[in-house]
Amino acid sequence: MTSLAARLYREDAGSIVFGWLGRVALTLAVLGLAAFEVMSIAVTHVGVEDIGRTAGDRALTAYADTHDPYQAYIAADAYITENGAEMNRKSFEVSEEAVSFDMKKTAPTLLLYRVNATAGYAQVRTHVYVEPIVEGGSMP
Repeated sequence: MTSLAARLYREDAGSIVFGWLGRVALTLAVLGLAAFEVMSIAVTHVGVEDIGRTAGDRALTAYADTHDPYQAYIAADAYITENGAEMNRKSFEVSEEAVSFDMKKTAPTLLLYRVNATAGYAQVRTHVYVEPIVEGGSMP
């Protein structure tokens, strides 16, 4: 017959390891999820800035060619829409000197944009102001 201590050790040997391993796995999963959410928002922010600059350049080019603010708006909005963002139509202003507008895009997060209480954190908003580049590559 085996002793009571030996039977207790045999019955309890795995629960300590699996309990500890479970806590570590859960902690790593939560940290990984948080890191993904933050990185998704950061990457979307950089992407929105790039989309806004390119849309502003297209608007300035269209305005220089046609001198029609509506055509400039259409050029910018088409590029913004095809890249999954939205432009605030009321904020769009264009002239010979510059174009400016507000835009937003929802970051593709796993949880933030799906929950109503946190959906605002997944919205990346920016104000775009672009001046034309003159011949020779310098700014006016």
